[in-house]
Amino acid sequence: MLAGSENRLFERVSGELAVRYSPQGADGEFCSTTRNISGGGIRMPLLKKIKSGTIVDLEIFKYNTDVAFRCIGKVAWVWDAPAGKNEDHVFEAGVKFLNPDLFHIGRLIESLKKTSLLV
Repeated sequence: MLAGSENRLFERVSGELAVRYSPQGADGEFCSTTRNISGGGIRMPLLKKIKSGTIVDLEIFKYNTDVAFRCIGKVAWVWDAPAGKNEDHVFEAGVKFLNPDLFHIGRLIESLKKTSLLV
């Protein structure tokens, strides 16, 4: 079922989950958080700019729980804008899941929804 006016296949859910990511071909692993997540991908801030089309290994999880999953994603877009007058640039990316595990993604989304109801 299409969600929203953007003709998306999955509904986006705003919230913060932990993300470990490693661009394929790069040395090292980086940590970030999600801005939002859906069955098709995530939006997340980046520590440094990554080119669109880059394949990334992802681990997305909720702190202090067993709710997590690993998958491979592809950077669909990168946004680069000044954060403020005295700050460096902020990079954000949209990452499309290439091999999503919808069961585990659904568990993460449900945990975000429960958390937002408690606030």
